[in-house]
Amino acid sequence: MRVGLRGRVLIFFVALAAGSLGILPLGIWFGYHREKVTTLHHALTQAGIAIGFGLSALICWAWFLFDRYFARPIKGITAAMHARTHADVTDNLHVMDAEHLGELSVAASSAIATLNRARSDLAETVARETSRLLADRSKLEQILSDVPPAVLLCTGRHHVVFYNSVAQQLLGTRYTPVCLDRSLFDYLGDHEIRHAHRRLLERGTPDAVLEFVCVSGARRLAGRMRLAGDNDGDAGAYVMTLRDVTEEVAAFARRDALLRDVFAALRPRTGTPGDISLDETGTTGTWEELEHRYQACEADGWPTTLAGAVNSVAQTFEPRPSPAAALPRTVVYDFDLLSRGSQNVVADAELDDLNYVVFDTETTGLLPERGDELVQIAAVRIVNGKLMPGEVFDTFVNPGRPIPPASTAIHRVTDAMVAEAPDVLHVVERFHKFIGNCVLVAHNAPFDMAFLHRREKALGIRFDNPVLDTGIISVVTFGQHESHTLDALASRLAISIPAMQRHTALGDAVATAEVFLKLKGILMGRGITRFGDLVAYMRQNRTLSDDHRIVEGVRKR
Repeated sequence: MRVGLRGRVLIFFVALAAGSLGILPLGIWFGYHREKVTTLHHALTQAGIAIGFGLSALICWAWFLFDRYFARPIKGITAAMHARTHADVTDNLHVMDAEHLGELSVAASSAIATLNRARSDLAETVARETSRLLADRSKLEQILSDVPPAVLLCTGRHHVVFYNSVAQQLLGTRYTPVCLDRSLFDYLGDHEIRHAHRRLLERGTPDAVLEFVCVSGARRLAGRMRLAGDNDGDAGAYVMTLRDVTEEVAAFARRDALLRDVFAALRPRTGTPGDISLDETGTTGTWEELEHRYQACEADGWPTTLAGAVNSVAQTFEPRPSPAAALPRTVVYDFDLLSRGSQNVVADAELDDLNYVVFDTETTGLLPERGDELVQIAAVRIVNGKLMPGEVFDTFVNPGRPIPPASTAIHRVTDAMVAEAPDVLHVVERFHKFIGNCVLVAHNAPFDMAFLHRREKALGIRFDNPVLDTGIISVVTFGQHESHTLDALASRLAISIPAMQRHTALGDAVATAEVFLKLKGILMGRGITRFGDLVAYMRQNRTLSDDHRIVEGVRKR
């Protein structure tokens, strides 16, 4: 006959009572049969001491059994249910010693299975009803990705909400890719864009379009700007296209120089235009030289923006075709950013209203204070609660010292792989620019942050971003008795880490990002929705030290 949970609890307390009753006579017998006991008072004292020790031992033993076979399994089932409810974990529920809880684990597994079936049915229905919309969206994205100009949609605060692959190629760099919710002025000069935006707002005409020229590094870009129609309440949102006109401007300059030289060559030999004669002695060589220069300029082609201006020219000039380039045909966007306000105090921000940079490092060793250095660093961004696959920082680092074979055996980075890589100061400075004011996330964050903090003084920068540690979040989520390594967390949350990507900076950064998103979902399911709530929750559990530099509402964004 299988005993239920209530029966098990009853047996447990009956055994506790029986043990207590058994200790009483044993204690009295012990007190009266001690050789040194001479009086009744001494006998009762000895008996009381024996009974006290016996009851204390019994209670400790009872607590140990209750904690192991009841409290821990209940906490494990609770954490597992949260993971399957809020983190999309779909595997079967397995909790150590849960069989001692009787039908509770069976009921929890049944409830989770029912929830998964309901989710599956709902997902199937939604997928079926929205398949046509998704197909239409895919076609639209493909069209926009192939549009020759760079296309961007920005908020009234000049933060990027949409960009296509041309914009990524035109404005992004290896260390500073175009990223959602980053300031447009991280990539472009701000004067011309602010001026055009201000003029559009002053006009107040929805269909007004302004053209301008701005600078990005050594390139000149021709831009067109108009206010966005469907702006989700952000009246200053605008759509902008950009086109590289550096070569066109250079072509104009060459033609201007040619015309200046033509007049300079002819002016000394002619009085008026009617006096020009190609047979005049000494002028034939000059005309041939000018003709060759003109043909060289002619090969450049007329800029397409002048198509209307050259209609009266007898000869039609075709622009040169652009060289073929293998561009990713993608567009990246999140229109919810249009309606998301800015947060001045981090602690007051909703967890999904913050942007995160999840990063990982590979090093020559474990002791930065003794000279160990970075050999690789990688990071990915989370915006509006979603991982952004294309917004990546990933580079090898030349540590300026040999990589020990024991370290190479772990992360597979060799001296040859970092020989031509940038040095540590260059990479750390670029990484500081990449993260901006995002919240930093890492697994075992103090280790990774130590390699960044030691370069602050030399570079004149500060890594004062709020920092979250997925290991600590795991402790407060699943309890200290569980394993909290990255591999254990990935297994617990049904996250697959390919073997070849494990112990690479980018592979571990992506895995940590996926772990963080699922942990965040569990915390939000428990009602912890603000950053300040998360900090308070971790401090309440006494697992957060000041070394993590988590800022509680004092850092301005």
